[in-house]
Amino acid sequence: ELLFNENGRPSVLIIRLKYKERLHKFVVPLRSNISPATPKNQYMSLPPNTKTKPHYSHGIHYIKLFPITDEYIQAYSISDSFDLMIKTIIDNNESTIVSACQDYLMECENGNKHFMTPDIDGIIKMLDEQKNPK
Repeated sequence: ELLFNENGRPSVLIIRLKYKERLHKFVVPLRSNISPATPKNQYMSLPPNTKTKPHYSHGIHYIKLFPITDEYIQAYSISDSFDLMIKTIIDNNESTIVSACQDYLMECENGNKHFMTPDIDGIIKMLDEQKNPK
């Protein structure tokens, strides 16, 4: 899903977070339907979009972050006023988002990774192997 997502799901690119003493680029997905049972420290809430179900949240879901390299990054066109509003909120909260993601990565390093978090170590290994084939 990470490599072949053809739905064009936009993500927030967080550049150069530290994970296990190395800097990596990470992506944090925007999700339309974050469960009402999800702890508030696992995401930053945004205004609901057209796909958001009642009582669910639209937001930046920190526990779904994953590493990425430049060849997998595609521009996302901001085509309407809602997207522009979301971008403004994200831009205005950039330091909070970066801090929350970095804190979560520290939790992962300490063995407190959420079961829904992608396999960060496996993805880094795969990306490293693609960059430096044996």
